[in-house]
Amino acid sequence: MLQRTKPRETTICGIFGIVGATGQENYDQRSVLGCIRRLSHRGPDALNVQIGRGFAFAHARLSIIDLGPQSDQPFSDEATGVTVTYNGEIFNYRELRKQLCQLGHRFRTKSDTEVLVRAYIEWELNGLNRLDGMFAFGLYDPRNRMTILVRDRVGIKPLYFADLSDGVAFASQPSALLQWPSCPRRPDPIGVSSFLSCRAALGQKTLFSGIKKLEPGCLAVISGGRVTVRRWWTWDRNPAPVDSRELTSLISSAVERQLVADAPVAMLLSGGLDSSILAYEVAKQASPGVVCFTGSVRGRDYDEAPYASLVAETFRLPHRIVAIPPDPSVDLVKKIVMLRSHPMGMHNEVAMYHLARSVAEDHKVVLTGEGADELFAGYGKIFRLPFDHQRSQIIRHLPPRLQRFIRGSLGLPQRGVSALDLFLERYSYFPLPLKEQLATAQWLGDLDGDAALREHFGLLWHECGGTVFDRVSHFFVRSHLPALLEMVDNTTMAVGLEARVPFVDHALTSVALNMPARARLKWNSTAAFLSAAVQPISLFSERADTSKVALREAYGHVLPAAILKRRKLGFPVPLGQWAAGTASAPFRRLLLDSNSAIVSYLDGSRLRSWLGANRPISDDFGKQVWMLCNLEIFLREHFA
Repeated sequence: MLQRTKPRETTICGIFGIVGATGQENYDQRSVLGCIRRLSHRGPDALNVQIGRGFAFAHARLSIIDLGPQSDQPFSDEATGVTVTYNGEIFNYRELRKQLCQLGHRFRTKSDTEVLVRAYIEWELNGLNRLDGMFAFGLYDPRNRMTILVRDRVGIKPLYFADLSDGVAFASQPSALLQWPSCPRRPDPIGVSSFLSCRAALGQKTLFSGIKKLEPGCLAVISGGRVTVRRWWTWDRNPAPVDSRELTSLISSAVERQLVADAPVAMLLSGGLDSSILAYEVAKQASPGVVCFTGSVRGRDYDEAPYASLVAETFRLPHRIVAIPPDPSVDLVKKIVMLRSHPMGMHNEVAMYHLARSVAEDHKVVLTGEGADELFAGYGKIFRLPFDHQRSQIIRHLPPRLQRFIRGSLGLPQRGVSALDLFLERYSYFPLPLKEQLATAQWLGDLDGDAALREHFGLLWHECGGTVFDRVSHFFVRSHLPALLEMVDNTTMAVGLEARVPFVDHALTSVALNMPARARLKWNSTAAFLSAAVQPISLFSERADTSKVALREAYGHVLPAAILKRRKLGFPVPLGQWAAGTASAPFRRLLLDSNSAIVSYLDGSRLRSWLGANRPISDDFGKQVWMLCNLEIFLREHFA
């Protein structure tokens, strides 16, 4: 018998489900509610639990489309019993609804949720390629007792799962899974290493032993207690090249689709190239009521508010500047780490949380510019790695003493390495030698020379083929971008705000990744190239070359010159200053006191010596200290 519960005392957002192996399991309603309540920060509008024989689904809703209760989830088709719990938005749901009506389907709601269910009924898994949106969902089909878990193409919405003794459970975040009685609560030592190197656990790995991540563009079929994961999407290889007019058309179309909502929409405006392009597109489409929000760290050289104000004034968009406190408190970091079920690896997450909280006071949806850097080679220092690899290959033919001198002056490894090894060295926040220097004997054995991490990098590196530039691009979209998107999703959903990312539109992704390197990153002149040949990347990047060339050429005629010429700047949080100042003292005390949790991985005396060593306090060192402090807080809060 089907039970459907709608408690009045709480409203939360997220998805959770568990599916049994036999189809005869009876799941406890209180346990299911306990799991979905762990996601209460993800939205305020409605909660439902649906329990049937062999499965239990739960959903808590942040209502964006068709705001009435008729569109609450879990949602079931009355004729077939197909049931879904779903997180995200299908931007082309109106077009799909029209097609399905022509095929004889009748709808009882105006929601994209019902479109998703009926698209599956009509086209089964082939319907996934028709979806344009960001989504993660679990769908149960009682006709064959099969459940599918699906994550969108690029990984905008997160989805985790665990194969447990009493079924396969899934959820938007690990915290909901950890609440299930049979789910183990143990850290994953390889996940910890991955976090320190890459700010996130890569591939299917997480920081929790026994909990896996469904990777972007993948689906998992659960049948008879077995889980089979396969990829359902990859970008088109070598499509027809596009010119500036076609590129602007793709971006404009993505923005137009993602402005659709029955709730207020805002946008984040940093005054950088990417968000300024979004501001232009929003203004061009005459979207009334779209307010631009800018985070400003007062009194810092990093403040971007003047640039953002220039863009908002140019395009006549309403603009609000939000003051961001310069230094985070331990209590706030603990709160965000618990809400995310993940340590903060990216230095701007606290600032993003403050900004999202201000936006959420009057809005439910916000557009952001994430994805453009990964698709259009915005990280010049690392996308120039092919140039450094070529220089390294040439230098190896010189006498050893001259080699050492030139390599040192150019910031190259003292011995010739493969392009993959050079990428690993450049990309890692905590290189393997530093981890091995600080590691306990136990963790050193678990690491095994970071074999698992190297294998993941190697698989992606060789999966792509093509040039070194192509391989770097491939890695950034397959691994770096999903981690960034998950940070944005979790940080905004922590305050009941849905982030949309037009640059990660899947058609635009395919086009960008097939652009030649020169369309994304080019030398300013022959003289600039020759000058760069005798300089380290840190000195010539964004001086001798230009990043995101295709975007600059497409929008150069409409954006203010000051925006086009300014150098790239991340969200303004100078961690070198933080690490050197008194604001980091409470965090350092957590790392070094007698109750430290990180000593399971890092030797306490070595860590103390490393932290106290005389060194210039750079932002790179500040980022390392920040990551260690967040890892310490995460380990204490989740495993103490």
